[in-house]
Amino acid sequence: MTASSGQSGTFGRRVAAVFSTKVVAFALAFATTIVISRILGKEGKGAYVNVMLVPGLLGAIGVFGLPNAINYFSARGTSLRGLLGAGIAFTAILSAILIPLLWLSLPWTQTTIFSDAAKAYPDELRIVLLVIPAALLSSFGMAVLFGRQQVRTYSAILIGQGLITFMLSTILVAVFRLGVPGAVVSSVAVTWLLAIADVVAVGRLAMREPGGKRVSFRGLAGYGFRIYPASVTGYFNYRIDVILMPVLLVGNAGALGLYSMAVTMAELVFYIPDSVTMIFLPRIAGLSKEDADELVPRVSRLTVLLTGLAALALIPAAWVGIHLVLPGFSECLPAFYILLPAVMSLSLSKVMTSYIAGRGRPGLVSVGSASAVAANIAANVILIPRLGIEGASIASLISYTVSAAILVSASSRLSRNSILSMIVPGREEARTLAAGVRRAARQARRRKSGVEAGTPT
Repeated sequence: MTASSGQSGTFGRRVAAVFSTKVVAFALAFATTIVISRILGKEGKGAYVNVMLVPGLLGAIGVFGLPNAINYFSARGTSLRGLLGAGIAFTAILSAILIPLLWLSLPWTQTTIFSDAAKAYPDELRIVLLVIPAALLSSFGMAVLFGRQQVRTYSAILIGQGLITFMLSTILVAVFRLGVPGAVVSSVAVTWLLAIADVVAVGRLAMREPGGKRVSFRGLAGYGFRIYPASVTGYFNYRIDVILMPVLLVGNAGALGLYSMAVTMAELVFYIPDSVTMIFLPRIAGLSKEDADELVPRVSRLTVLLTGLAALALIPAAWVGIHLVLPGFSECLPAFYILLPAVMSLSLSKVMTSYIAGRGRPGLVSVGSASAVAANIAANVILIPRLGIEGASIASLISYTVSAAILVSASSRLSRNSILSMIVPGREEARTLAAGVRRAARQARRRKSGVEAGTPT
């Protein structure tokens, strides 16, 4: 076995491990969504999504690309102890700024970006501020773990988060019938538990790896500020439809609940490119230019193939699942179908973003992301009042395709690979997929044989 094939095998196993973890986490998250949706209904689910939107919005605006910077420098061997200290310091500083800012802006935001259903929960809008420090700390901790390729630790934390979320949401929302306040309290508590788990995991890893390059706060800030426009516009590109929907569809309280269900189902397909890019960016950051340029088209083509197959398989599964379990949400299916090709475009954007940022060129990512969010805002303003949640899905398809076109073109120039070599799967990808299926089948048979051999007769 050559070094290259060994590295490819390690990369594939790590991607498969992350994806498997995300599938399990999705199953738990979807079970939580079913519980919340059945108890709260379309209007209550929409109010909950709306209430929880603000911390994410302010966090995206206020983190200045620092999680991306920590991920990049973690992959390049920077001291874990130093990165942990930097993450804690950034959390303290940003929380001291963001929490008062959000508190003071609540009277304005309540009259602008919140739906009528969400306005009925003013206390919950303040309670949710407690999420901000935990979310920041968690994002910095996860960035360190991603950079060091700590897949097992990441998997354990993510699955634990899903289990606790399901149990706590079921207790507070389904058993005690606390409604939207119970769902909010559950989210706040789980986010804090996740942050603690991340800090403990990074601290233990730092004890095992005490060396590393010295942390440069100037280097972290420089990288972060260069990718910051992409972080902000990227967040808005994913969430602008949810922000605009209560404003553009006044009087339709259930629309946001329906749309959030469509997005939740489509995100299962998104887990494929997301799993690839979590491993791909730190991998690119640690490779030579020549090796990175050779790897990007192969990873991109395989990601497109896997994402497309998953999207096709999910169509009948979603139809059956919604009609059997949540028939009251069947109106979300047309929007869901439109979101599937949007996720295909998004998968390309994610891979190209990881390649470009891993090469140390985050400014190019910002150009593509800014163009996409401009297209997204314009399309949402035009389409949502006319087509409702289907219009929001079409806007996502347009913006994600714009982003993919720009980033694929930039990656093609940067790597000297043709555009078609980035997006069109061929026999190599089919053989790789078939080999992976055969390998998984052999491993399953071995596990089954081992279990049967150990079972007493």
